[in-house]
Amino acid sequence: MSIFAPVTRRQRLLPLSTAQWAAWTAAILVIALVPLGYTDQYILSIIVTALILVILNSSWNFLLGMAGVWNFGQLAIYACGGYGAGLLILEWGVPAWAALFAGGAIASAVSILLAFPTLRLYGIYTSLLTFSFAEVILFVILNDNTGTTGGPFGLDFVNGLYPSLSPLASMRAYYWTALLVAVLTLAAIAAVMQTRFGMALRAVRDSLPYGAARGISALRYRVLAFGFSGFIAGIAGALYTDFNNTIQPSVMGLTPMSIYVTMLVVGGLGTVLGPVLGTAILVTLQTLLVDHPGIELTILGSALLVIVVFFPRGLVGEAASLSRRFSAWLGEEEVAGEEQSTP
Repeated sequence: MSIFAPVTRRQRLLPLSTAQWAAWTAAILVIALVPLGYTDQYILSIIVTALILVILNSSWNFLLGMAGVWNFGQLAIYACGGYGAGLLILEWGVPAWAALFAGGAIASAVSILLAFPTLRLYGIYTSLLTFSFAEVILFVILNDNTGTTGGPFGLDFVNGLYPSLSPLASMRAYYWTALLVAVLTLAAIAAVMQTRFGMALRAVRDSLPYGAARGISALRYRVLAFGFSGFIAGIAGALYTDFNNTIQPSVMGLTPMSIYVTMLVVGGLGTVLGPVLGTAILVTLQTLLVDHPGIELTILGSALLVIVVFFPRGLVGEAASLSRRFSAWLGEEEVAGEEQSTP
């Protein structure tokens, strides 16, 4: 279908059959029921953190895998959303729910500003500029002498979304909130990629000359992609601040960036469910290796090497490829059977 062909309302919806809708709804309901039967707050807090990372990694995957922009400043955008929301609550008394969306708006604005100089570069220079931007943001926060950001210690205690609830009730509320935002994020990205906007992004990702020949403005579409991705990352950062009642500069830096990129590569860049699977696998490994910090990064690096060598498209990408091949094989078998039965 042409990029400029009309997109019907049905095509804008997620391309799922009735059975797939039912399966996904059942799976989400089962996951939502977990905190009612399982009350270990340590494990629940790990799951909430993982859900926040799914939101962040999905926003990053939208730029890296779907828009084809090698942006390594996403954690700085994430931090802008977290610090922005926290400061609005602390300094101006903005309600936490309003600050959550304001954090997304702040991060989106910063991301759009970053997009203009970034998108005038290509290749390694794009990565260097965005990484340098993240380091500048980190340096500014660490060396803040005004006390606004709290320097290396982070923000003061921030009243989150549910300050009046008991610890267990608050944990459950954050669990359901993070799950809802993660589901909405994945659904929004999947829906966007079915629109003409998503098709245009894929076109310029795969071939800039082809996109230009079809009249697609790569700069305009990618700036919009920066804004959309930044808003999601800002929401994730604000939710992190609300959940932890603070945010520190440790959310940025080379180590977390390396781990989160590994999550994306393991799951599958450019796939909607890749960030979910990659985050789940690596968070589980980190939790199991929490008593062995010396070998954690070694194992994560080894896992990344295995995936890159044997599953270059990530686990979800390879699974999708196998599914397509199997469907094509079944189709060929059906055709052959019909030909043999024809007199």
